[in-house]
Amino acid sequence: MFFFSKKKKLKYLIIGAGSTGATFACFLNSAKKDVTLISKYQDIIEYARKRKGVKLISTVKGEKTYNIKIRTEKEYNEKADVIILCVRTPDILSTQAIINKASHKNTIITSIANGFGIGYALHKKFPKNLILDSNFVGKCRWYDRNNVEYLQQREYCEFNFSDKYNQIDKNILEQIKEDFTQAGMNTTLMSEKQFSKIAFERLITRSPFEATCIYYNICAHDFRDEKEETFKKLCEELLILAKAMNIEISEDFLNEYYSNFEKYKERDDANVYSSILNDIKIGQNSEIDFLFFIVEELAKEYNIKLPLYFKIAEKFKSYKTINNFLR
Repeated sequence: MFFFSKKKKLKYLIIGAGSTGATFACFLNSAKKDVTLISKYQDIIEYARKRKGVKLISTVKGEKTYNIKIRTEKEYNEKADVIILCVRTPDILSTQAIINKASHKNTIITSIANGFGIGYALHKKFPKNLILDSNFVGKCRWYDRNNVEYLQQREYCEFNFSDKYNQIDKNILEQIKEDFTQAGMNTTLMSEKQFSKIAFERLITRSPFEATCIYYNICAHDFRDEKEETFKKLCEELLILAKAMNIEISEDFLNEYYSNFEKYKERDDANVYSSILNDIKIGQNSEIDFLFFIVEELAKEYNIKLPLYFKIAEKFKSYKTINNFLR
């Protein structure tokens, strides 16, 4: 276990200047934390410098421009205490160079990408670093890219994290919790069991939907008859996996999800394709590993059979993915 001084002012590095990364940077900046935002887009950096910051229109924080430090990977020459990856899962491996450059021996790395098992994969890819499991809820999106303006629309921002590998000094975990709470986020330091439950519940609300969409080439409006039956069988297979992993997911949770999904698929915005299906259609890498193939990997690890997941995985085994990230 590595130790920090309890009163150390942490240096945060956020990789990814999309809507979530910028929101994180603005929240931390609002509490006067030492935070730098990395962007791969030179125009974003130039716009931000010209306007003396980035503008966040936030349900939590109101409307304000934050004069945050924004850099390219090449320009950043410091060592960060906490590196937060705010990039899509297909782009995580591309951050390896900046992680190596910005890390000291006790640097903590966490990713808030939407998927299950990302902390596990990071631990395998960066065995010398301290890995923190985390997730974030905030409903963030671009408002005006040309003026570096972002929206945060949920009535609260929630940040949950857990030290799965029990490597990090409790003082530094409490310091992270204090920093994010002061920044205006509902922040909870969880046990591994608590975190796994929340992360798995989110897997249930994404993976069966995405798998059904890519298998039938449909959107939510089309979930009828055989398609809807497939969707529900995939959800049930995930409950089998959760039980094997000793993660408690109640049937009430699943029933509530079904009820909410029935309402969603009748909405006007339910006629768009899922994110993975959109990526497949245009031939780019997607989140398929951590929203779908991770289920196949875990089923094999826990020696259980999930016939429908395996059937769909077989159909898409040749799809270009970063599946090696899981091995």
